[in-house]
Amino acid sequence: MLGLPGCAQEKPTSSEEPTPGEEPTPGEEPTPGEPSFAPERGSPELEGGPKPRGAGFGFAVGTGVASVWGPAEKSFLGTSASAGSRVYFTGHRGIVSEVFYPVLDTVNTVDLQFLVGDTAKTFVDEEKLQSYTISQPDKRSMRWQATTSNSGHNWQITKTIFTDPTRHALIQRVKFEALGGKDVTQFNLYLLHNPAMDNSGAGDTSKTVTATVASETRTLLVASENSRASALATSRPWKVVGDAAMVSSGFVGETDGWTDLLGGSADKTMDWRYGQASGGNVAQLGWIDLGGSAVTSVSFDVVLGFGATEAEATATANATLGSNLSTLQTSYDNGWRAYAGGLNSQGGTADDQYYLAAMALKTIQDKSNGAMIAGMGTPWGEISGDGNNGGYHLVWPRDLFKFANALVTAGDTETAKSVVSYLFNTLQQTSDCGAGEYDAPGCPQGYSRVGRFPQNAWVSGWQYWQGTQMDEQAMPIILAWRLGASVYDPLWPKIKKTADYIVSTGPWTQQERWEENSGYSPSTIAAEIAGLVCAAVIARGSGDAASAARYLAAADYWQQSVERWTFTTTGYHGNRSYFIRNNTSKPRKTGAGPAVYDPVSGPNEELMATHGNGGGTHDQRYIVDGGFLELVRMGVKRADDPAILDTIPEYDAILKQTIAGKGDAWFRYNYDGYGEKNDGTGYDGTGGRGRLWPIFTAERGMFEIAGTGLGAAGVPFLTTVKAFSTPAGFIPEQVWNNTANITGWQVTTPEPFVPGTPTKSMSPLNWAMGEYISLLASIKAGKIVDIPSVVCGRYNNCKVTPAAGEVSVAVNVTADTVVGQHVYVTGNTAALGNWNTDLGVPVDPATYPVWKNHVNLPASSAVQYKYYHKANGTVTWESLPGGGNRTLNTPASGEIAVNDTVSW
Repeated sequence: MLGLPGCAQEKPTSSEEPTPGEEPTPGEEPTPGEPSFAPERGSPELEGGPKPRGAGFGFAVGTGVASVWGPAEKSFLGTSASAGSRVYFTGHRGIVSEVFYPVLDTVNTVDLQFLVGDTAKTFVDEEKLQSYTISQPDKRSMRWQATTSNSGHNWQITKTIFTDPTRHALIQRVKFEALGGKDVTQFNLYLLHNPAMDNSGAGDTSKTVTATVASETRTLLVASENSRASALATSRPWKVVGDAAMVSSGFVGETDGWTDLLGGSADKTMDWRYGQASGGNVAQLGWIDLGGSAVTSVSFDVVLGFGATEAEATATANATLGSNLSTLQTSYDNGWRAYAGGLNSQGGTADDQYYLAAMALKTIQDKSNGAMIAGMGTPWGEISGDGNNGGYHLVWPRDLFKFANALVTAGDTETAKSVVSYLFNTLQQTSDCGAGEYDAPGCPQGYSRVGRFPQNAWVSGWQYWQGTQMDEQAMPIILAWRLGASVYDPLWPKIKKTADYIVSTGPWTQQERWEENSGYSPSTIAAEIAGLVCAAVIARGSGDAASAARYLAAADYWQQSVERWTFTTTGYHGNRSYFIRNNTSKPRKTGAGPAVYDPVSGPNEELMATHGNGGGTHDQRYIVDGGFLELVRMGVKRADDPAILDTIPEYDAILKQTIAGKGDAWFRYNYDGYGEKNDGTGYDGTGGRGRLWPIFTAERGMFEIAGTGLGAAGVPFLTTVKAFSTPAGFIPEQVWNNTANITGWQVTTPEPFVPGTPTKSMSPLNWAMGEYISLLASIKAGKIVDIPSVVCGRYNNCKVTPAAGEVSVAVNVTADTVVGQHVYVTGNTAALGNWNTDLGVPVDPATYPVWKNHVNLPASSAVQYKYYHKANGTVTWESLPGGGNRTLNTPASGEIAVNDTVSW
């Protein structure tokens, strides 16, 4: 999900879609002068000329300046735990930021905030620029309390923010307080809303409407585009001047309320009352009547309702506003408490951030079909407009796997089941179209292949970018396997299509996990191997031994070859021997047997590759990343594998930094260009510098647990991830680094940014929230909790507990081989492959010439077995007297060992 977009496939309109610097520390004063909706607030066209006085009450003229999205570092986010409301909200610096409806990929609001002025017209404060605090009043609910204030101007606003659990409406329960001996009659309070209907800042219509509810006439501000509409209402009346409510709809930067009060030569007076603004980037302003009593506080409610039409949105807002909001708040809280109460407490070790992570992941699951998006926003949204209408609020199969897998660990299997259903019943492609990625003229959604999962997609499943990432093909299979036969058995025909696609296309990938380069990637291959082993288990359970054999033959060859394909011994760093980020070779695709999977060139070759996001062109051996750790995470290699251990020193020396007072963090790779520029400005595709990613701290913590077998080894890493989090507990995509030169790549953190604090890329990154859950649970378990046991068991990287009626057999066989020969054992039981040499069990040469593994066999049984070796697909059986088989009588319980010697 990282980097600038390629050519995105145009999303159908809503009518065509299926129904459903660093964030300042709260309490600190921000840098003054930050714009409201976007940088265009200070653009030259706003600065000159007097403000029109008494502007008309009819239609605003214009289209507004170009729209942008809200900042991506969120202060809060939420939705109801119920299915009855499809409104999802976020916040930034104490105000409501992007609001999504009716699906999680569709923004309808950029921001909603108050402007506070004094009646003497000496100031107007923009709420989001003030000091603020954020809190969760109930740590088991996604209801938020935001307090904004300006002590110098003697005011404070406290808001409780949640959604109506039964309707499509956002609720803010507001208390405005006058401080320092002032009273509310000395203030003017305005409500400013910047809609972005149907995921677009342009083309919106905003208008004033009135509605009669229970004999009360209420004035609302309504916005719409296509089949998306919103209605903004308050429980207090609007100020009335000259018999007209002081509300207005205008174009941003031209005739909107912010420009009226604060732009250019504004006089801090609301003069404009436009009844409608159509076909542009609109904003709404209403002046709230605080009453004439000299009291120090006023409480009221603000509701933003949504619907398919203006009338429906208006009716929703009025219905919610007319309800008992205290009862709705209680219902909202109860829904989340029930969800949190069903989670696994990890033996009582789960902390508040664990529960927040799980609830945040549940929040980003779309209620229409089970999809989960990568993030509720657009990285560096304040400099990104309609041209990037996907942002991170899209579905990436890799991220989706990470979220759902974490929720399984947290005890929420139902969400994960709905994710698997979405993956195979909505997202999986069902037809072949196009010659290749981004070479698919005439294909409505771009390139497709039967069984393939797109690089990313809208919630509806409509493809966004057209890249193919082979780890994203494998991960849905792994998730289905983890959830068990009741989930994967009915899906076997569809799982088979994806597994077949992996075998026919992999292990080479058109893009690796950072979405930039093709080739042979350790992290991608790790997922492919795991996916094929899981697919083989599913195939055998469905009676398709032929497919299972094909998948295991490929998986084994890839597992035996990944080092040969991606581990260089002629590198530039350290002892010159390490896994590289990516072998950029093309696949051979010729010859007989499994050698067709081999690359044309190996990892010791001088292959030049241009890295995305402005990273430049480099020899493949010069670039390292942490993807090799996925070989351990997926069960493909042991944590003490010599190639893994040989890479750690180079990985740490090049990419690790220790942040004072926090702990260790890692860059993605050297020459990463995806991040803020060295002057601190946002990423726009050029001149960027990738920063430190907290997910790698979590990944390293799990690797250390795997290497030591001690949960305590992960504790320092969990502490560091917490230290990188926002005050609310959200884990960002990136944090600022110590200024350094990384193998010639200067990465500077300028003032006022502080190392170890979130950048403006995205917060929370849902992938990182999921890793927090996984790391905490792994600490408790003393092992990585989500390693696929069928994978690590097959490759002797873990010992799988026998099922009822089975016993564990330790296989130790002394066998001399030459390079390229790999020893297996098969026999007359399903666990040994029923004499099928592609279903046999590989034994591990780590202690060569003794090859080892464990296998679970039927208890109290006479088992026949035999060894063989494979070399490029050719099978050679061991030589036994009389050509017979070996025999083993298993005990009724416990475990036994066999110690054999083989001659060929």
